[in-house]
Amino acid sequence: MKDASIVTGIFWHNAPVVVITSTLDERINGQVAVTLVTSSIVHSIPRLLVGIWKGNYTHEFIYNSKKFVVHLLKKDQFPLVRNFGFYTGREREKFKDIDYFIANTGCPVIKDVHSYTECKVLNAMDGGDMTAFLVKAEFGEILRGGDWMTLEDFYTHAPQEWIAQYSYKLEKSIQFSLPIIHNINYEAFNP
Repeated sequence: MKDASIVTGIFWHNAPVVVITSTLDERINGQVAVTLVTSSIVHSIPRLLVGIWKGNYTHEFIYNSKKFVVHLLKKDQFPLVRNFGFYTGREREKFKDIDYFIANTGCPVIKDVHSYTECKVLNAMDGGDMTAFLVKAEFGEILRGGDWMTLEDFYTHAPQEWIAQYSYKLEKSIQFSLPIIHNINYEAFNP
């Protein structure tokens, strides 16, 4: 049997690097994600499918509030990747030095990014170690435009020390995922 990860790795490395922000009970948090695709052929009804790892603090926010903001990053915004992707909001205030405003959804919007879109959850599917959220993109703006960052950009251009830190964090995340990845709850999600 051939190794399917050879092909799926192509999607992983070419995925856009995004920051997902959400709110819950007057708290705000954010995380980095790379599992995001468009999911509607009807351009006037924009939808996305976003995968959020269950170990992330933001998962709790999204699952319960059913709203979040997706931010595409510019190719040079490695400090945002480090701030939102290397640390947990359980232990650190991620918005301390970030310029943001509160969107119509109540979620924070980072001001200096490529673009953003406010999302509301329409449905969800359990994936064992992650949840795939189908969302309606309700409002969005292109703020800086240009090319956005992919995971390949991060691995190619970020400081080597950061890549090593991220790789260590990723390995710990994989160890969390392995025992639960096949424990899929097939009950319907009720938003």
